[in-house]
Amino acid sequence: MKVSPKALLPSQDFLKPQTVGFIMECIKNGETEKLPPSPIVRQDDDGNLIAIDGNNLIAVKLHRNEDVDIHLADSADDGLPETSAANIQRNGDLKAKYDSVLSERHRLHEEGIDNFSDLIHRYPDLF
Repeated sequence: MKVSPKALLPSQDFLKPQTVGFIMECIKNGETEKLPPSPIVRQDDDGNLIAIDGNNLIAVKLHRNEDVDIHLADSADDGLPETSAANIQRNGDLKAKYDSVLSERHRLHEEGIDNFSDLIHRYPDLF
């Protein structure tokens, strides 16, 4: 499912410079097969889409003004097909964070991070 990164909310208050750099290099070099798997997101009770993982890829896609392909999980067990080590890792993150991202969103809001643009602005040297 493709969505605008503007429709997604972050679940962490940081980006990983090496990961962002790697993603940007992959896109620049046309090596899309090396990109991380689709971010996994969930809906909160208000219908907001919260990133469980894939925050770095979402931030890069927002910076580039490109839609991002996401996996919308309905439960902690509703992950990606386990066809790669990266997907297995994403699914592990899903199980570990499915419920906790809701409280993390509240904490991030209190810190002034309400969207991926706010998160990107914390890292002006990356973009």
